[in-house]
Amino acid sequence: MATAGPFFSVITVVFNDRAGIERTHRSVASQSCRDFEWVIVDGASKDGTADYISNITDPLPRWISERDKGIYDAMNKGTALATGRYVVYMNGGDCFADADCLRDVRMTLEAAGNPDLCYAGCHYRFEDGSVRNRPPRPLESSIRHGIPAVHQASFFRREGLDTPPYDLRYRVSSDYYISARYFLKGATACYLKRPVAEFGVGGNSMKHAQASLVECWNLQRDVLHLSLPARCWSAARRYLAHRALEFLHWRRSARPTPVSAA
Repeated sequence: MATAGPFFSVITVVFNDRAGIERTHRSVASQSCRDFEWVIVDGASKDGTADYISNITDPLPRWISERDKGIYDAMNKGTALATGRYVVYMNGGDCFADADCLRDVRMTLEAAGNPDLCYAGCHYRFEDGSVRNRPPRPLESSIRHGIPAVHQASFFRREGLDTPPYDLRYRVSSDYYISARYFLKGATACYLKRPVAEFGVGGNSMKHAQASLVECWNLQRDVLHLSLPARCWSAARRYLAHRALEFLHWRRSARPTPVSAA
């Protein structure tokens, strides 16, 4: 008789980021809920990342190391290896907010009757170390503008994912594609307001903002089939939200470093 898989599959993709996979390892290993598997897809790193992964024993990961076509291709590979009831994508350098995140998400899912999705809050972490909470938003009202929660705080019933789940046409916004596809299927969702993941503001989130706006426009047209006025309104909202976050990032990164008293 087949053995039931774990409740969660934590899927991590990484490429040439040994420091990042070490941070993620510490975070995953700290979880009080142990009913999960850790699936790691390394993109044939050359900086010692694969050597580090090969020596991890707690939790013992299932992992591969091979070239891929980018982050979403690697995440497709990780999903194909997963056996858990729900999957969450916690990539190299990403971290859970604390040790009880998986426990609290599981309690929320089970209390809601194990729906298709759970969207949770996250901490936006700025370069000066300050944080700002980003709570989840209702799927039905938010999907026309963007993702209900950051991807690291989104939990998907594995059986409801497309095969493969990520559309590689969307090189920076395929996380939006997954939630859009679930919405079109009439998915049920539950929500956990407390932060379960940390999201670093800056870096790629700023570099790819323009490409994300273009891809979201295309996705809203081709997948969600939104009207032109609806896409224009959404694009304006997304642009203003990005500029606001960019301003906060600039303001907080420009703060002077406190000087300790002698």
